[in-house]
Amino acid sequence: MNPVRKIKSKIDASPVGHHLLSDRTFRAVAITFLSMGWNAVYGVFNGVLGIVYGSVWFATMCVYYLMLGYMRLWVTSFNEQKARRRTERGTMKLCGIALIFLAVVLSGSVVLSFKYPVAKKYDKIIMITIATYTFVIAFLAVRNSVKAQKEKSLRMIALRNISLGGATASILSLQRSMIPTFGDGGSTHFANVMEGATGMGAFVIITALGVSMLVQSRKNSKNSPR
Repeated sequence: MNPVRKIKSKIDASPVGHHLLSDRTFRAVAITFLSMGWNAVYGVFNGVLGIVYGSVWFATMCVYYLMLGYMRLWVTSFNEQKARRRTERGTMKLCGIALIFLAVVLSGSVVLSFKYPVAKKYDKIIMITIATYTFVIAFLAVRNSVKAQKEKSLRMIALRNISLGGATASILSLQRSMIPTFGDGGSTHFANVMEGATGMGAFVIITALGVSMLVQSRKNSKNSPR
């Protein structure tokens, strides 16, 4: 027997493994719980960096990632038995509001960095860790987007938007950290332009994700039977 098929047959033999292989929603939820764990660990990691380097930005990112992790937990706890659709719509609405709030917090942190510039060089191992997390979370966000397009469920749409919000903030955090770490410190204007452009882009994207969730929840509210 083909080794891959042999492994799949062994996984399929157990009830959990069977669900992982055959049920897309169950598989997506399982992956979400795993990503929640990494989200929490990475959030704590940013909190430690915030304390070690005295960085308000990393402290902000700590809260951001922990909130995204809580939102993922919230989305995956949809009630499957009672008023599921109403629960999903309410969760979509609250997650949309939360994303918009987080977008404002991130943009506010970027604006404060212009007024109180504190450029710090970080250890290269820390930068490699941030870059690795950013690339992985960006890949998973794209993967969730493809799955949400196929599933077309409120749960998958919510998970997709949360993943995209996390990936966007990670790219912003990576860019903010790379310039002072690997730059020569010569062009403050270039750093400000890059930070402002990336910060504005992140604000627009995350806000758009939040607004789209509010619109989607309202649309499903109108279309659902009373």
